[in-house]
Amino acid sequence: MSITHAEKGRLQKKVARYVWQLRGEMWLGIWSIDVMLEDYPGEDSDALAAIQPTTAHHHAEIEIRPGVAQDGGGVLRHVVVHELLHLYHRDASDVLRLSLPKELSTSAYTLLWEAFRQTTELMVDDMAHAWAEHLSLPDWPKEDH
Repeated sequence: MSITHAEKGRLQKKVARYVWQLRGEMWLGIWSIDVMLEDYPGEDSDALAAIQPTTAHHHAEIEIRPGVAQDGGGVLRHVVVHELLHLYHRDASDVLRLSLPKELSTSAYTLLWEAFRQTTELMVDDMAHAWAEHLSLPDWPKEDH
């Protein structure tokens, strides 16, 4: 389903309010979060969303597919919770991402980073399943884009 630029803007504002609501419910109040609706979020072409926290600041940008945002409900909640949970391990990710490339060969670093990234995705997804049902759903009807 295609949406106009104006509809996308209204939907983005609703999703941003929802993300900030969950940010509070998840005790992430120190974080400032920008929300964008993107057809292909992050580096993975099949990803539903992606989050990019800054280094040394508590600011993040979250990208969500417009279709996920339009569907709302439990899918949007799970996707947002999953992405926000990544903020809890930002420091651990930064140790690997920023410190180890200087110490390891490129192939060793790539292997270690990929293993860490995949393990983290699985952990965050399991945690999202546990957390999501205890957090608020988006409070707009599906028809209200």
